[in-house]
Amino acid sequence: MSMNRLARTTPAGHESLTVDQRLDLLVATARRPRTYRQLIDVFDRIVADPYLLKTRERLTNALRRNDDCWDLCCVLAAAAELFQPRTYLEIGVRQGRSAAIVAAICPAATLYLLDMWCPQYAGVENPGPEFVREQLRRVGHHGPVHILSGRSQETLPALMSRADPPGPFELMTVDGDHRDAGARADLQNVVAHLAPGGVLVFDDIAHADYPTLYDTWTRFLAACPELTARENRSVATGTAVAMRSLERLSHRAAGP
Repeated sequence: MSMNRLARTTPAGHESLTVDQRLDLLVATARRPRTYRQLIDVFDRIVADPYLLKTRERLTNALRRNDDCWDLCCVLAAAAELFQPRTYLEIGVRQGRSAAIVAAICPAATLYLLDMWCPQYAGVENPGPEFVREQLRRVGHHGPVHILSGRSQETLPALMSRADPPGPFELMTVDGDHRDAGARADLQNVVAHLAPGGVLVFDDIAHADYPTLYDTWTRFLAACPELTARENRSVATGTAVAMRSLERLSHRAAGP
């Protein structure tokens, strides 16, 4: 991998920041009114469902009341803006809201999107890959899009076992299987392919219907000392974000 590729996980002008400082910058950016407005603009360009409309309303209220409401969407927008990832992996796509956020801010990024396309998932339509492709076109994305259909515990290992696998990924979202075993498998499968300084976002750590998902996340973190994390369990269904150690980046930077 080239030095230029690794350097893209460093915000311009912030090369000397530690992982903790970069995470603090990421969360601060996720909380900005500008980020809320940016998300509302993206949402107004794609086909909405009840979940998107609810998020849009929360952001609108936060702007009016000067509230702090960073969640999955805010973190993705902030990470895309700060780190300008060239590669993005998402498990749990549904109608493409999260992918559209990254695609709008990084229109040339290569996207890998994994979903089972279960009908009426979470009580709303789950139209499938072509619908998601259209959502991405609506926000101006023109980079490569790879959509994998099936169980992520099978499709992701198959993808990464190819002779020329993609990655490492600079930004990842895990928002698929919410059963403990499935979520744990997804997290374990993605972390090995997270770039140095790369960002991993995990959703629903405070979801009332999945009360043990937070424990799954904390056990995963305990087994991954290369990750440093921040969490917000007070907004929506809770969001966690982790960043991988910069050690490999520093090692490359010190080389010839």
